[in-house]
Amino acid sequence: MKERIKEFIYRLVYVFILLVVLLAVKIFFKLEVEGKSHIPEETDNVLITSSHTSYWDPPLIGLIFGPIRQVHFIARKGLLSNPVFRFPVKWYSTTIDRDNFGKEDLKKMLSAFRKKGLLCIFPEGTTSKGSPPKSGTVRLAEKTNRVFLPVKIEVERSPLEYPFFSTPARLVIGRPLEFRELKQTARESNRVKQGKDGEPDYQDLTLVLMERINEL
Repeated sequence: MKERIKEFIYRLVYVFILLVVLLAVKIFFKLEVEGKSHIPEETDNVLITSSHTSYWDPPLIGLIFGPIRQVHFIARKGLLSNPVFRFPVKWYSTTIDRDNFGKEDLKKMLSAFRKKGLLCIFPEGTTSKGSPPKSGTVRLAEKTNRVFLPVKIEVERSPLEYPFFSTPARLVIGRPLEFRELKQTARESNRVKQGKDGEPDYQDLTLVLMERINEL
């Protein structure tokens, strides 16, 4: 009984947060969404793999996927120290120490990947431009049979910069991509170096995945 009540409160708060996000988006953004038809009906093994340009990315993804398809995020531990993000991050994310990634962080990520439900990760791990994506995303997706759902987010400027509000923003959802398809794409790419066994390594696979996202 207690677990049911807890789950009800958990979902109710999630819906409330989405309503707040919806109001903020209506005020601050002129949002364009493409590719919603690519979202699979069954999302228990889907991994949203998104570009990362601003702190708005997670709430925008949560909003677009809606209250029924609740998204669980992989987030960096440092966000827990931010009073604005602390509560939603603590409740709806698995937090890891990106700068000092260790065994405990790996265990937490693996546990999140193995659970049923819609999961979201930002392979670059930061909003800083030029940061190389982390190969752990592809490794864990392979081990847990997660299907990649590439998402590209483009926000033209901060909504608090002149001319203020109504900031053009675009969120594009690509078609689902299985690990074997990603591997085949990497094999066929002349830009990817092959290992001794003829197979691309995980970092190469991650770069190919990011290329797929950036091409959306």
